[in-house]
Amino acid sequence: MFAALLFFMFFSSVDAASAELIDIDNEYSCIVENAVRKYPYISSDGGRKIMDPSLIKAVIYVESRGKPEAKSAAGAYGLTQIMPQTARLLGCNYETLNVPQNAVECSVKFLAALLTYNKGDLVKSLSGYNGGTYSTETKPTEKSGKLAGKIYENPETKRYVVSVLQMFEFFKNRKTAPKCQ
Repeated sequence: MFAALLFFMFFSSVDAASAELIDIDNEYSCIVENAVRKYPYISSDGGRKIMDPSLIKAVIYVESRGKPEAKSAAGAYGLTQIMPQTARLLGCNYETLNVPQNAVECSVKFLAALLTYNKGDLVKSLSGYNGGTYSTETKPTEKSGKLAGKIYENPETKRYVVSVLQMFEFFKNRKTAPKCQ
């Protein structure tokens, strides 16, 4: 009972309609499933790993609430809010990031590169996704505790990382089995 109450309190601010749109057997789930298989990352032990699709669903939720046309004031675009320079670097067409498949593939490619670079460290990779690829190397970071050296001193990035991790747990607990080709 206590665990259920905690779970409810933890996710009470979740926009259920957006979560359903992103998670239920639909277009996004299959796009995510296919993209994570296409772009594995190299873990700290040197093995190829496939990202948990729930991570990408969490990024979609936090970045755009499932709206393909979302655009930030800074210029990040699409479901997964990719910046123009990041799209260019990854060989993605920024102008077509409003197409869910393009946005998801670009985002998975970016997260796979960050996870490889950061040897599988999810917190550091999410910090880089939000704050800039090398943010933890070029900007002051937390000095102590579990986040030391993993997340740079920026309140927005800290909120972002926590939000994505919360939604990652939320989507992992809702595991659906999409029938994807």
